[in-house]
Amino acid sequence: MRPTRLVHTADVHLGIGGAGPDGFEEQAFARAISLTAGVQADVLLIAGDLFDHARVPEELLSWTAGQLDRAGCPVVLLTGNHDTLHAGSVHHRFRPAERCAAVTLLDDPDGSVAEVPGTDVVVWGRAMTEHVPAYHPLAGIPPRPAGRWGVVAGHGQVLDPGRPRHHSSPISLAELASVNWDYIALGHQHGYQVPQQAPVPAVYPGATASSRAGEPGVVLVEFSHEDGTRFEWAPIG
Repeated sequence: MRPTRLVHTADVHLGIGGAGPDGFEEQAFARAISLTAGVQADVLLIAGDLFDHARVPEELLSWTAGQLDRAGCPVVLLTGNHDTLHAGSVHHRFRPAERCAAVTLLDDPDGSVAEVPGTDVVVWGRAMTEHVPAYHPLAGIPPRPAGRWGVVAGHGQVLDPGRPRHHSSPISLAELASVNWDYIALGHQHGYQVPQQAPVPAVYPGATASSRAGEPGVVLVEFSHEDGTRFEWAPIG
């Protein structure tokens, strides 16, 4: 497997302020795209909530498609609790496979594996159709495909052992510990967190526009035979 660089972000929330491409979240996203292109990433993974709601105007959808193409690498999208894949989802209007050069939407509620073109990376994730306690983001993960860097994407709340079990979209520490892929890309928490360092890193990048102590940022992930999986938080200015 070739050494691979992945950019992981989540909770972009485009459209939240209604300011269009000039909004705070939108400009942070544009800087994240610039970083992705600048580091020559092999993959960009957005682990849910690219959009803040289903009423995002067409102008912003077109702008978003242009930004994703500007990344210069394949993009994998997971839905979150703000852009769930219900009947009125924004993704039915966005249609990234039609608008963008190389964007894959993980759109199966039971989970699906995307083989990222031109790379040795596969990404598994379950499309969220409802943000409810019955939805478990990491349920049903298949065995990691052989000969590939395996990334599990999940948008939900990692629960401490004493946390109430009725939380919507729950992820347990036991579920994290049972994953035998190479990296767990989380979304939903707006602050950078690392719920699990080993055996497989599980990371929340935080909201793109306010990732760490209010500063915009993303997570850079490196896969290699020599070092396994390495990750670091990276500011985007």
